[in-house]
Amino acid sequence: MKRINVVLIFMFCVTLFLTSFIFGYRIMKYNYDRKKPIVVGDNYDDTIGLEIIKEDERISPNTFIERKTHYKTCNHNIIKLENADEKIINMTEEEFNNYIEENFPNVKIISFSIDEIKLEEERNHLCPNHYIIGVSNGKIAIYSIDENGERVLNKVFEDYPISLLKKIDQDKLIEGIVVDSEEELSNVLENFIS
Repeated sequence: MKRINVVLIFMFCVTLFLTSFIFGYRIMKYNYDRKKPIVVGDNYDDTIGLEIIKEDERISPNTFIERKTHYKTCNHNIIKLENADEKIINMTEEEFNNYIEENFPNVKIISFSIDEIKLEEERNHLCPNHYIIGVSNGKIAIYSIDENGERVLNKVFEDYPISLLKKIDQDKLIEGIVVDSEEELSNVLENFIS
């Protein structure tokens, strides 16, 4: 009798286990089939209760700034590469756009990433790589060009007044002779100071 009771209890437990296993399997399969696939994106999906948060890219001290300046008068392009300065570190793209619009309205942002920012600008004067041979106080002088396109006096040749030159050469010097390099500067000066 004891043996029959043990067998009956064992059979009851096995039946209960199999019934719950089959029942649980069917419920899970039914719920699995009803679920929508999970789509990862910027939108909030109410069905799964998850939100993907996208962290904004920010300018770091390691961000390079490439500034390309096109000078319309001489049609030269000058590209400068520099590190981000303290004013713009930790700015997002939107904050940087606002900063550029407020402080540098003629500069365009070409690309923005945490590694590199490319800027482009156009200026309506000569680039700083040029020299101008002109006149200062009636003497032959050399001018360089600053970042704003203004003439900066570099050297005056005190022993060479323009009054000793032909009228056509005087007019050229008064107007200013633009040269592209130091070599060209030497060659043109040689014609006036020899």
